[in-house]
Amino acid sequence: MPVDASHPNQLTLEIKDLALDGTGLAQHDGKLVFVSGALPAETATVRITGQGRGKLHGEISELTCSSPDRRDPVCILAGKCGGCSLLHWQDQAQSEWKQQQLQNTLRRVGRLECLVEPIRSTQAVLGYRNRAIIPVQERDNSLKAGFFQRGSHQVVNMNHCPVLDPRLDALIEPLKADLQAAGWPIYNEDTQKGLLRQLVLRAGVSSGEVLLGVVVRDDQFQGAQELAEQWMQRWPELVGVVLNVQPKPGNTLLGPKERLLAGRPWLMESFAGRRFQIGLGTFFQVHHQQAEALVDALRSELQLQSGEVLVDAYCGVGTLGLPLIQEGVRLIGIEQSRESIERAQCNALLNGLEDTDFHAGSVERRLQEFLPFTDVLLLDPPRKGLDARVCEAIREQPPARMAYVSCNPATLARDLALLCADQRFELTKVVPFDFFPQTTHIEAMAILTSSAAQL
Repeated sequence: MPVDASHPNQLTLEIKDLALDGTGLAQHDGKLVFVSGALPAETATVRITGQGRGKLHGEISELTCSSPDRRDPVCILAGKCGGCSLLHWQDQAQSEWKQQQLQNTLRRVGRLECLVEPIRSTQAVLGYRNRAIIPVQERDNSLKAGFFQRGSHQVVNMNHCPVLDPRLDALIEPLKADLQAAGWPIYNEDTQKGLLRQLVLRAGVSSGEVLLGVVVRDDQFQGAQELAEQWMQRWPELVGVVLNVQPKPGNTLLGPKERLLAGRPWLMESFAGRRFQIGLGTFFQVHHQQAEALVDALRSELQLQSGEVLVDAYCGVGTLGLPLIQEGVRLIGIEQSRESIERAQCNALLNGLEDTDFHAGSVERRLQEFLPFTDVLLLDPPRKGLDARVCEAIREQPPARMAYVSCNPATLARDLALLCADQRFELTKVVPFDFFPQTTHIEAMAILTSSAAQL
């Protein structure tokens, strides 16, 4: 594309795609150009702001041809806040891009030709997030709270967030005012001094209950319990206030020590026909409606029968496994976090589900114990995907049916290729779910059947 002769640091570019962080992608002289705020099918005059090996970075000086799917974002912080990257793109266009992104990744990374089914989109594209961790910083002698600016650790100060559950959104501004008035010293990552690090907000979408966490470097300060009690009186939906102590430098969000300031340290939630206790650090899907749609799809595909054993690897607090089992089906859960295992056991008792066993430990170490009598295997690993040892163990003792739930198309494609090598498994279905509207993130469900089971 041509260089603007009057402005040598400007290029006229056609945007071909999006990067995984939501920036527009173009090419110039064999280099990738990352253009902030640009959308596919747009043409723009781009001011180059930086460069690296084989790539350039730029921002739009003038949009000469706008995408028909471009829209005005509903948030005044769009383009600054790193929480959402696609607020300026129509929802249907977002979903279609995510589906194609998953299909392309399966082909490019895994050399897999399984046709991706239409994405399961949602009408709940705003107000859906049931959890938020909001960093706190001091600037100009004032408390600032919000998500980080894209590509930095600088907080973009906010009072409202349109993707948060409205019950959580309504708390941000008054919480900021109360913490400013309390005068607690705010943690500074550069000096590693100060106390207040971040806020954690959780909402039970079905129950309406709210849980609040205050993350601090240490708990040696005054007035925390009194303020927590005031919050409990002010907001009837608030069921507990928890102080979490995270003393380590760096970006670890929550620490291992908690102290209950008021109420109880968990909220109650109804999800997919089960009841759950959810603590401050409990992993639980942030889009309640879409997570229930995923459970429905898993039920339909796995068709669990009485007498079968379901092994839920990376089970967390039983979010997916507990809703899937019915009378006569045995559930075995494996999870690294002992706290999550204890919560899963509690949730099983809460729902009167007795034929369940939950085991603390790594999936790499524990899964092989249970594979010899596993009928159905459910995998829901973190973004890094499966360890190669896990894939090999599954291939050596293949269950008849398997579901792999993933939030990372690249590691999903890699792992599916390993599992399906030599036709050990057949990949029968891949379905994307839009769990994270207004972002580029994709959730996917893959269904596999053992070739041996088909004989």
